[in-house]
Amino acid sequence: MIGSVNGLVGLCKADQTFPTFWNFHCIIHREQLVSKSLNLDNVMKPVMEMVNYIRTHALNHRQFRNLIAELDQGLPGDLPLHCTVRWLSKGKVLSRFFELLDAVKMFMEEKNKDYPELSDLEWIMDLAFLVDMLCHLDRLNLSLQGKLKMLPDLVQSVFAFVNKLKLFKAHIQKGDLTHFPTLLKASGQVTSAALNKQRARYAALVENLHESFVSRFRDLQMKRPQITFLVDPFNAETDCLKAPLVTDEAAAELEMIDLCEEDQLKAALREGTIEFWKSVPMEKYPNVKQAALKVLSMFGSTYVCESLFSTLKHVKSKHRSVLTDTHVKELLRVATTEYKPDLKRIVQDKECQKSH
Repeated sequence: MIGSVNGLVGLCKADQTFPTFWNFHCIIHREQLVSKSLNLDNVMKPVMEMVNYIRTHALNHRQFRNLIAELDQGLPGDLPLHCTVRWLSKGKVLSRFFELLDAVKMFMEEKNKDYPELSDLEWIMDLAFLVDMLCHLDRLNLSLQGKLKMLPDLVQSVFAFVNKLKLFKAHIQKGDLTHFPTLLKASGQVTSAALNKQRARYAALVENLHESFVSRFRDLQMKRPQITFLVDPFNAETDCLKAPLVTDEAAAELEMIDLCEEDQLKAALREGTIEFWKSVPMEKYPNVKQAALKVLSMFGSTYVCESLFSTLKHVKSKHRSVLTDTHVKELLRVATTEYKPDLKRIVQDKECQKSH
């Protein structure tokens, strides 16, 4: 699709008659790729081994759930399985594993399975740190999902998280674990010297994650002034609009100056970004509005496309395998549309067919 040579993007760029355009990778996919740089295999490998040992054997699974019920400490009832293609799965598995850590340790001892990590305080701290970091990353991932997310919304969420990483690093270096509640809980069992050593390591991991975000999203950082002008045009730089968003940059600068002084339009911005740009007259601001329409039409992620395939899986199941292409198309349109029909007006002119 976006191959540099034979993909759609490559073919369009090779065509001299095709207009200049922006292209960038799905922001949600990029966020997931960056999160993989948080490499703590010393934690993930033994955790996955223990989870699989418990969940993939029916007898072990039943005995483990009975053990949790016997403990009766308000613990979660089970361990979830990890699925690589479900991006939020890893964080949920690790969080639940930490909550059931004592139960897992007891169960493994009963089964004569030797996992020294379960008694290693430094390993437990690594587990707690990973739980908290994946929790933050999962929140970012969820904030990037949604049908009505515009490109400026996604960019703002990403760079807000980049700034949060700076804060996380500074707090860890000072010993403030406010934003790492699981790590704070686990750190109460170790000495201050061991904690200081681990803090320096965790600060380095956060710094590495920050650098990965900056590197992966450098192209959007360079285009950010042209993207964010959409949501706050009155505080944007007058020369923020460049090609290919506008064909006449000089005229766009003059229009931006005029728009910043348009007091009547400032009230419209409070009603929402889309409603604001609907009210901007094309005759008076042709270049600026054309640039806004281009940014509004950009998809920051493939969420809408992928959610359509998820809907298709439910619509065309094994119980409805004889659906025609026409019926599938109509069902998908009804299932994915944001349009809300006025049913009262539709049935207003219909006659009720009464039985005799």
